[in-house]
Amino acid sequence: MPLAAPVNDSRRHDLDALRAVAMLLGIVLHATLSFIPGPNVWVVRDTQSSEVFGLFLGAIHGFRMPLFFLLSGFFTMMLFRKRGIKSLLVHRFKRIFLPMMIGLFTIIPATWIVSAYVNSKVNSSESTSSKIENADVLMATAMGNSRRIEQLLDEGVDVDTTDDKGTTPLMLAALFGRSEAAELLIDRGANVSAKTKKGETVEMMLHVNYELTEWIGSLLDIDLAREAVEQGRIEIALMLPPGELTGVDLKSEAIETDPLEAGMTGLLAALYYIPVFGHLWFLWFLCWFVIGFSVLVPIGKLISWPQLSRGYSALIAKSRSWVSCLWLIPITMIPQSFMGDQGLGFGPDTSIGLLPIPAVFAYYAIFFAFGAIYYDAADDQGQMGRHWAVTIPFCLLVLFPIGLSTAQHLEGIGRVTNVFVQVAYAWLLSFGLMGVFGRYFPTKSNTMRYLSDSSYWLYLAHIPLIILVQYWVREYEISSFVKFPLVCLITTGILLVSYHWLVRYTPIGTLLNGKRTRISKSEPVIEASLMESAQTPAQELAGSQPRQ
Repeated sequence: MPLAAPVNDSRRHDLDALRAVAMLLGIVLHATLSFIPGPNVWVVRDTQSSEVFGLFLGAIHGFRMPLFFLLSGFFTMMLFRKRGIKSLLVHRFKRIFLPMMIGLFTIIPATWIVSAYVNSKVNSSESTSSKIENADVLMATAMGNSRRIEQLLDEGVDVDTTDDKGTTPLMLAALFGRSEAAELLIDRGANVSAKTKKGETVEMMLHVNYELTEWIGSLLDIDLAREAVEQGRIEIALMLPPGELTGVDLKSEAIETDPLEAGMTGLLAALYYIPVFGHLWFLWFLCWFVIGFSVLVPIGKLISWPQLSRGYSALIAKSRSWVSCLWLIPITMIPQSFMGDQGLGFGPDTSIGLLPIPAVFAYYAIFFAFGAIYYDAADDQGQMGRHWAVTIPFCLLVLFPIGLSTAQHLEGIGRVTNVFVQVAYAWLLSFGLMGVFGRYFPTKSNTMRYLSDSSYWLYLAHIPLIILVQYWVREYEISSFVKFPLVCLITTGILLVSYHWLVRYTPIGTLLNGKRTRISKSEPVIEASLMESAQTPAQELAGSQPRQ
């Protein structure tokens, strides 16, 4: 039996549509990665690039997953109100846990295979090239290949060559603790005072925490050992002029630790940072949130939490304004203040390991919890975001630039401002988009319904395909602003075809979205969806699907 009677049976077509768009933005987000200048942290690096794509990525990343988890909480509460805890758990097991487990043994290995194939082709192409590229000495330094560094320097490569972000070989040597490479670079006249475009220095690289260093190394396919990195950094610190060391005295750092303590630290780092889930991490978070929801709801009933929740929901329903939610900003700032070590620039960190990173988990849990509370507000037309015409431009033109300009502030008022702006951006833009879709998609749209159904599959399966498409277009000497939409369209088009013919009416489609019945082969794809068996709003959940 449900613990609470149904409150709101109306369908939220606007949130269905918003969830579909948020899902598809995940494809757009990953499509930008090959066109962003700088160190190659993605499988493919296109020959054409622009800083615009970095800004585009940050603008999307800053709100997409918070919005998704907000919608997930909303639809989780919807299913609970309609069917109770038992049905909620059964539904989420089928729609979230099973697809996640299947994806771990199909989609994730496919991503590894495609990435290895593309890497081998790219490396083969570069090895036969007669050009000396700046990336060669940077990568050689990151890998600690002193012989290759010396060869490149002898051939005329600038010892202070940089990537598009201003990172020098010496900075990479400091990051990865490559003391022999650093000594060679310094002997050849490397500038120990160089700064990146964001103001990062060699000294700052010496202080990057090991977990982040290991994560960056994994992106570059570089194997690291903690003791070697730390010892190397100490040796590099001794090479630098005293005036260059203004932070912690690395010479006094001890790398000898208790073996048990070191083992536990290493185990935790592995659980947090080894990329088990890849882009499927959101499903793992949802499993945790649903379990937490199922445990807390009965407990909350004993302490009158439903009355408090509905009281606040009534306040939201009465005001229909994001102003009633301003208290969420300082609450969300707490976990946000522990993030920012992954070099993403703007937006929350990502947690793709077996054990969710606490700050990331708490951050998204707040959005999920608010979404559950928001369901009871019965804001069927998205009135809370009715001022979207002001809110959205304010977020994009004011908050986003401030967030980028304060991203390198690690303490003081600059850091507080940055954390505040990132959180406010996520909340206000989420409310604004809810207002837009409440205004323009309040009723059923055949097209948006079909995209909503397909978006789960599109997001789950897109990574291997998008890597291949990015690789196919990388060498073409055409503008990145032409290639980028081409990558998005080709990837989405192929996936839509695969969805309709290989997924929608098969057991895979039933697992992801519930059973769909093909009415007639001659019927148009979109029109046919109207005549298929009805599905409850909860079954078309925003909560069973995302967005990295």
